[in-house]
Amino acid sequence: MFRRGKKENRSRGMALNLLLCAGSIIFFFGGAELIARIWYTPQKYEYTGMFEYDREKVFGLKKNATGLYWGGAYTTNSYGFRGKEIPLEKPANTVRVLVVGDSVSFGHGVNDDQIFSYILEQSLNEYLVEQESAIAAEVINTSVPGNSPFQEYHDMKRGLAFSPDIIVLQITLNDIIEPFARWIFRDMGMEEGDLEIISHDYVLGIHNISNLDHILRQRSALYLFLKDIAARIRFKDPTGANIAQKAAQKENFNAALLVLEPENPEVIEEWENALSWIRHMTALAREQDIPFVILATPFDFQLTLEKKFAYPQQKLREFSEEEDSYFVDLLDILWLLLVEQTDKEKTANQIIAEWRQDGSRLLQDFWEVFFLDYDHLSAAGHELVASVLQPVILNALHLGAE
Repeated sequence: MFRRGKKENRSRGMALNLLLCAGSIIFFFGGAELIARIWYTPQKYEYTGMFEYDREKVFGLKKNATGLYWGGAYTTNSYGFRGKEIPLEKPANTVRVLVVGDSVSFGHGVNDDQIFSYILEQSLNEYLVEQESAIAAEVINTSVPGNSPFQEYHDMKRGLAFSPDIIVLQITLNDIIEPFARWIFRDMGMEEGDLEIISHDYVLGIHNISNLDHILRQRSALYLFLKDIAARIRFKDPTGANIAQKAAQKENFNAALLVLEPENPEVIEEWENALSWIRHMTALAREQDIPFVILATPFDFQLTLEKKFAYPQQKLREFSEEEDSYFVDLLDILWLLLVEQTDKEKTANQIIAEWRQDGSRLLQDFWEVFFLDYDHLSAAGHELVASVLQPVILNALHLGAE
């Protein structure tokens, strides 16, 4: 009896000590949180635009949404893909093309029925009907503006649930080096803490925004305070006055570096990161015996340079060969069209050299037929891409005419 009472007293004492300890911790952190709220104000993110937070790939498109994006009317389905609703299970006698990419393949500035994924589906089905085939085609567009290979890897991985027969990855220069990653977070209303400082690393998949981090940013001033202190230590700026400037310098990459300074150590590092994610994609496709196509789309200044400066396209071509993937170089196709429309007796390099000397608008006018700006396709550009992809897809799926 005496021993039992002693044990009970000891247990009560231990429980009381644990309770006091827990109370002290709660009191300390509660007080610290109240003090931190004098200088920091947590705010719940309101996703009013087309983007929303994605715990796996940082951001994605809102589901079942409609609106305008740079003047183009867009619709997303229940999976957050641009375009019509599609069943998860693939219908019988159907081939599916899965498109992953950035704002170029999303269709920046054009309507739903003007993007190459829509046109490609129509043209594939017209061809199959002409061939009296019992097969139908569906093209699923998972592309999201701002995507890098990190996001595209996750988009493809999720897209495999739709049983695609072939995958098309569209990639352009700023997918490798993202110079202005902060716009994505501004559009999402996410500028608290140090998001603006390492947004470049978030978008490229170098650092991850954990779901806990995402929640704490919105609810805890103490957490924001600790993140602020960490940023000051990281940038060696005790006052915090120069953090924004130093962060801007970190993000001030230029896609032109890929062409003008291919041996720049920072460029090499960015390529290694991007290709590592694309290699994950080709490995997944290979595991499931799915043909993989890399579509490289250019920046405007590349059209005005000699072919020997097309380093990014050369690197992606070599990578495609190594990975036993198909490769489509839109820049090379544009040069061929330029020769065909200008002077078939000359090479693209000769036409470019003459353009430099005469100062005409030849190349600008040619570019503006197929592009809205420095890299986004016009309606005519989307038609061109669809026409180029169709024979590649038919060949890869062995659906071409005998």
